[in-house]
Amino acid sequence: MNQKVLQRQLQNRGITTTVANHGGEAIALLSTSSYHSSTGLDAPDLGVVLMDKEMPVMDGLACTSKIRDMERKGELRRHVPIIAVTANARSEQIATLLAVGMDDVVSKPFRIGELVPKIEELSARYCGEKSKREVLQEKVLQTNDSGVSFTIPGKASK
Repeated sequence: MNQKVLQRQLQNRGITTTVANHGGEAIALLSTSSYHSSTGLDAPDLGVVLMDKEMPVMDGLACTSKIRDMERKGELRRHVPIIAVTANARSEQIATLLAVGMDDVVSKPFRIGELVPKIEELSARYCGEKSKREVLQEKVLQTNDSGVSFTIPGKASK
C-alpha cells in the first residue's frame, strides 16, 4: 500500500501519522522524540511504528534491531511498539520479524480495518502507561491552569 494512501486512511480514522522514508530516518525521528532519553519536554510524542521490511538505506530488520539495541542501552525511555508490514508472510518470515523484535506483523495487501485494531492494541499496551516526562508535563499543566485537559499529540482519542 502506498505511504500516502495509508497515511490518509489512518488520519481519516483519527490517527496522526509521521512518515520516515527509510530506517535511517526512522532512527533520526526516534532520536528527537519523547522516546529518546536525551530529549526534553517539548519533544514530539510518537506511538506505534509501522515498519516496512523492505526499505532503502536501512531495512526494517536492521532498523528494528537498532531500536531494540537503543532500548537495551537505555537510550530510549520505554519500549517502542513496532508492527512489521511485509509482503512476505510465510511462517519463516514472520518468525524472523518477531525474533528481531517486532511486536506484530501485517501482511500486504491488508485492509485498514485489520491494521487499526493492532495499532490500538499495541498503543494501549505500550503507550498507555505514562512516562516520567508525561507525568511531569501534566503536573506542569495542572500547576499553570487547573482547567487544562491534557492530550498527548499523535494519539487518537476515542
